Amino acid sequence: MSRGPSPNVPKRQLGVALRARREALKIEREAVAEVLDCSPSKIGRIEIGEVGVRSSELRDILDLLQFTGRERTDLELLGKETRKRRPRTTYGSAIPDWFRKYINLEEEASEIKIYDNELVTGMLQLPEYTHAVLSANPLIDPDDVDRLTQARIARQARLESDNPPQLWIVLNEAVLHREVGGPGVMRDQIRHLRTLSRRPNVTLQIIPFSVGAHAATGFPFTLLRFANDDGWETVYFESITTASYIDNKPDEQQKYSIVFSHVTRAALSAAASRKLMDTLLAEP
Repeated sequence: MSRGPSPNVPKRQLGVALRARREALKIEREAVAEVLDCSPSKIGRIEIGEVGVRSSELRDILDLLQFTGRERTDLELLGKETRKRRPRTTYGSAIPDWFRKYINLEEEASEIKIYDNELVTGMLQLPEYTHAVLSANPLIDPDDVDRLTQARIARQARLESDNPPQLWIVLNEAVLHREVGGPGVMRDQIRHLRTLSRRPNVTLQIIPFSVGAHAATGFPFTLLRFANDDGWETVYFESITTASYIDNKPDEQQKYSIVFSHVTRAALSAAASRKLMDTLLAEP
């Protein structure tokens, strides 16, 4: 969101390096937890970049995992980066705590896959569409709608960066018919989707009504993959008041990946999806 480097990137990089060495040495998480006098679950959270690690804790882990020389120095520098605070923004306080983690993950993901049956996903929304969605939520303070709209627009800046993520979005056809913000806003939004779908890093598919039930019917979710995480995919899905993450559970993560593959096969191709949008835009 253009707020400077995220401390979550070095957290994940550090966690990946620590996990790889621990597994190479065949050391269990319980052994690392004993050194830090903490629970094995905390070690798991460190290894997926969910929590930071104090300098004294990192020193003890590096000793146990036999890191020396330049490799150790590099990891100590990463540790310092994880403890930096990011600059405040004008909209930061309006973002729910449970959504902050997703924003940070989204910023560093190299690949993002989304299935949604209700709305255009946030990174592809026009401001007017976003404003209408947020305004309809009675749990959002009206005074925060503009700030949250600004925050969502800021998230989209990464699509214009030198290293944008690979986006693979699958939407239910109902998303294109729901007149969020009114017919004018919706037509502009569909045009915007059609334009974005032509970008080399964006794949956009529509599941037509004619498909009927499919593998993810009623269950929108997001998969985030990170360049240095050995193919791990973090699963994200949200409810009205909170969000859930599936991380460090390969069996469960794999199931969502399988479902997403089925969903893409049920959907129209990217070219056919654009034709469907063209048809909708041609209607009076």
